[in-house]
Amino acid sequence: MDMKQKVLDTMNRVYHSSLTSTSGGNISTIDQDGHIFITPSSKDKGTLVVDDIAEVLPNGTRIGQYPPSMELPFHSNIYKMRSDLKAVVHAHAPAVVAYATARRVPDSSVARAYEDVLGEVVGSCYELPGSLKLGNIVKSEFEKGYNAVMMDNHGATVADSDLDKAFMRYETLDYLCQTLINASMLGGVKKPKRVELQKTDFCVIEDKSGELEAQKQEICDFCVRSYNNKLMSSTFGTIAVRAGEGFLFNPDSVDRKKVQPEDIVYCVGDNISSFESTKYLAYIKEIFDTKPEVNCVMISMPSATMGFAVSHKPLNARLIPESYIMLKDVTRAEYDVIASADKVAGLLSTTAPALIIDNEGVFTIGKNVTKAFDRLEVLDYSARSIISALAIADIVPINDEQVKEINDTFNGW
Repeated sequence: MDMKQKVLDTMNRVYHSSLTSTSGGNISTIDQDGHIFITPSSKDKGTLVVDDIAEVLPNGTRIGQYPPSMELPFHSNIYKMRSDLKAVVHAHAPAVVAYATARRVPDSSVARAYEDVLGEVVGSCYELPGSLKLGNIVKSEFEKGYNAVMMDNHGATVADSDLDKAFMRYETLDYLCQTLINASMLGGVKKPKRVELQKTDFCVIEDKSGELEAQKQEICDFCVRSYNNKLMSSTFGTIAVRAGEGFLFNPDSVDRKKVQPEDIVYCVGDNISSFESTKYLAYIKEIFDTKPEVNCVMISMPSATMGFAVSHKPLNARLIPESYIMLKDVTRAEYDVIASADKVAGLLSTTAPALIIDNEGVFTIGKNVTKAFDRLEVLDYSARSIISALAIADIVPINDEQVKEINDTFNGW
């Protein structure tokens, strides 16, 4: 793809994901000849076209009908110092700006998925936007090996080997900041004592059946829907569906916004149809093997629900009849349960279809994809409602008598 088109596509995704404003943020990439392609200065980010993207040659010559972003100095400095970095994203997502304005650095170690994508996030001090001083400050942090740099009273800058990965890194930073803010509202952030996920061995087989295309498409459709509804990000979120003699799932390596049917992996016994997999394969297998009533498993990290996971607070779903019917009493488990797939599976049932694991994420199950998705959506909506209610007064949950009446009338499964 043309380099200018790549920059434009990434900016469109940043802007339409509400990670920056009309006038804010800038994105660049560098090609093998040292040409930098960067968003223009003072142009509406919501209406850019490919010819608006500026090109800067190694000798400093600027090509294009608009001047390059005024933040070009720190983009070019990063490329000069780090040959492994080929793309830079600078944006002003509200949660990220909240941390930048508070002059605090978000701690990525609160959850495995954040740390895996971001590494350690580092801070830097304030200087005038577009100035050489700011460029040198940002450059110095990347020079130390960091890939995500907070900028006091400004925002954040991330870099990676290509634009897709740089976008994923910035989006993950935004989810991290949202999660930490939500956890702070709930009483404070608690860090885990790290344990390893249970792994399972598998062999790669070739899937020639062609009988599972409809289910593969359904997984793709719900991945995109989950992404658009902020229930998944480009880097986290798994949907697994019982199919034939085994089950299908989207692999960890594929952007949830862009996943296609040919990306979906088929697992039968100890064999899968691709070298791609998911870190939760052992857990999905155990759930399907021990719970024949479950036909879909969803695993994700929506930011409001993760506020509960990171603060280690139980989530009371007795908010409205609809939330209780769908979720029942949400199970919370301490982080070390993640070391055992059978323990995780044992905490899920038709009467306990939603599980939040401290500092890890949430599992929901259902008799079909729609039910499991609905549970994930209702769970995060409920989490948002509780956090919002903290600004008003303590919530008044549905009482035991009302819960019994609901249980006698409705079958949420």
